[in-house]
Amino acid sequence: MSDAIKLKKHHLYLAIVAATALALAGCSDDDHDHDDSSAATKPAKPTGLGSEQTVDIPQVDYPLPSVDNAENNADGSLRYTLGQNPIAYLLRGINEIWHGTSETWQNAANGNGPDDYLPDPILDPKIWKENIQYVVDVTQNRTDEQAILAFLDDQRSKNYSVIDGYGPLTEAYVEGSDAYVDIPVPTVDQVLVDANYQSSHNDNIAFAGNTSADLGAVVSLVDLFRQRSPASTSASKYIFSTPRPWRMNDSGEIDFLGTDRHYTCTDSEGTASTVTYDRYTSSVEVVPGLMCSRRAHDAEKEADGLYTAETENRRKDGGYPSGHTNAGYLAAMAYAYALPQRYSAMLTRGSQLGEDRIVAGMHSPVDVIGGRIHALSVASYALNNGGESEAEAASEQAQQYFGDMAGAEGMSLYEFAHQSIDDSDETGLIDGNMINTAVYDNNDYDDHGANKKLYRQRLTYGLSQNKDEAGQDPVVPAGAEALLKSRQPYLSDEQRRAVLATTEIDSGYPILDDSNGWGRLDLVTAADGYGAFDGDVSVTMDASEGGFNAHDWWRNDIDGKGMLTLTQDNSGRLTLTGDNSYSGGILLQGGTLEAASASAFGTGDVYVENGTLRINPADDKALEIGGNLTMENGTLAMSMDEDNSQITVGQQVYIAGGTLKLDFADDGPTAGTKFTLINGATVSGTFGNVDAGDVNVELSYSDSGIAATVQ
Repeated sequence: MSDAIKLKKHHLYLAIVAATALALAGCSDDDHDHDDSSAATKPAKPTGLGSEQTVDIPQVDYPLPSVDNAENNADGSLRYTLGQNPIAYLLRGINEIWHGTSETWQNAANGNGPDDYLPDPILDPKIWKENIQYVVDVTQNRTDEQAILAFLDDQRSKNYSVIDGYGPLTEAYVEGSDAYVDIPVPTVDQVLVDANYQSSHNDNIAFAGNTSADLGAVVSLVDLFRQRSPASTSASKYIFSTPRPWRMNDSGEIDFLGTDRHYTCTDSEGTASTVTYDRYTSSVEVVPGLMCSRRAHDAEKEADGLYTAETENRRKDGGYPSGHTNAGYLAAMAYAYALPQRYSAMLTRGSQLGEDRIVAGMHSPVDVIGGRIHALSVASYALNNGGESEAEAASEQAQQYFGDMAGAEGMSLYEFAHQSIDDSDETGLIDGNMINTAVYDNNDYDDHGANKKLYRQRLTYGLSQNKDEAGQDPVVPAGAEALLKSRQPYLSDEQRRAVLATTEIDSGYPILDDSNGWGRLDLVTAADGYGAFDGDVSVTMDASEGGFNAHDWWRNDIDGKGMLTLTQDNSGRLTLTGDNSYSGGILLQGGTLEAASASAFGTGDVYVENGTLRINPADDKALEIGGNLTMENGTLAMSMDEDNSQITVGQQVYIAGGTLKLDFADDGPTAGTKFTLINGATVSGTFGNVDAGDVNVELSYSDSGIAATVQ
């Protein structure tokens, strides 16, 4: 063979080698000074703080903790004693604002109510004034639809009323559970105008559905929370005996004007009756259709000497805590536990029922706050005292029932549970001149950000914070972690306690600091994951179990010094959406970690051993990584846009192989379009494979960046 032929074959061999390398790497290196990863120093894995966060169970004295002793609230000999009833004890913070009954009474109360009241009950005039002013403002400025919903939430069974927190699945739940409503159907004027209309309310488990129905296990869970747990607010109402807002003037004082012994109430059949109501100086405007639902005088109670026809019947009509609010939250928490895809929406619906007690003129913010605290402690008691298996059965049933529906529509259950309802298809509260008393499909609670803000506001109702008491450590009561189990099934109990601790509201607000932490819990924010990495966080999701095990979103703004690890056994997808500043870094060993905001990955290092790192920030912004980015293996997946850079790395980019996956829009970019993929202080190494789908790209590397050009 001639030397010329040998030389040609040698050049052909080199060309084939070069082409093969280019095809395998999917790139072209235009910068000969670009560092190979073997020549650069590989960054160390992030180490974080070295331990996970531990949230201590608070040390308390009897009658706490409520998770152990809540049954005292149903014990005839213990329930009326503040020192024996843990649920009432959690609510004792009202005594720092309004203290209307004696210590003797509060530790030996009864179902007849107090014979007398303390002479100067208002101990915090500022807070009490804020409390009543909120009611005045709301009742004097409510819309017709707000008044109608407040009427319905008063009259319908709470088990039925909050079902519409299921949004677009409301009617499907009603059909699958046999839930129903049977209150008389009023006219619009009877609710909005007629102060003599007498409705007929109902409230028992039957209205949540039938335990033998397709969704009977969910109905059973509602029954567990509401009827088979020590859920009654009656004992606390008698112990504290605070007034309802329509009995108070603008300063929260009680100015009794005598009784109206000739008030006429007419029911839906047209039958009229004459009743006696107390009269007061008050700016609170009760919804007209509920005027006859106030506590009227009872002839038997008058005969028993509890009051007379001319004196107040207030002893039998305490405002704190709100029983309707307690019932609404308990039903909502049962529904939320069973179908956590609607967790935050359903809890917001529970809070709306509480708000509607204020809109109705029947309760004040402190009453509603007390009702929420009461409900959370009771639900936790139910779950921690034999109810977990029943709750799991309800969740499994709901996941299967609604999951089958979602699958038939080609949707995930989360997508199906948040599908949009056309306004023209929504039934509405008004049908001609009649009120629609039935729940219906809706999107009323589908603005996640609005839900979060609203729920947080209703933890305090804007009552002033005592700045001297602010900044105390979080308090997570024993057993509270159970409330999040179906929502975050891939976390341990200890991790869920950390979630609650890092998302609860600050201290210093009325009533909340005396509640052993129950009042400070923000379950809607907690449903969005950690608020801070105050320890290292390790996540293992099993995608085969579906639901949030397969894909979850942590939407909070996360700070702290801990690190996040998705373990090698993780097969699920975790999406971070917040404006995050945690500094401990990320270690990805398995599954998918997605950045849906520019600062999703905090300020530390990102180290990929395996799994998929997905980059998809909202608003087409570049992902910012404050430390190093190391690709040891796995996949870096980018949803492509036309920004200057898809990822901006503050320090070193080290690539030892792995796959680069580029997801372009359906129509694809035009040839010659250049995308800056990564910018870093230094860049070394190359990807082992490139997957751009149907788009042909060529990569170019430099010491400070990686770009892709469409061919």
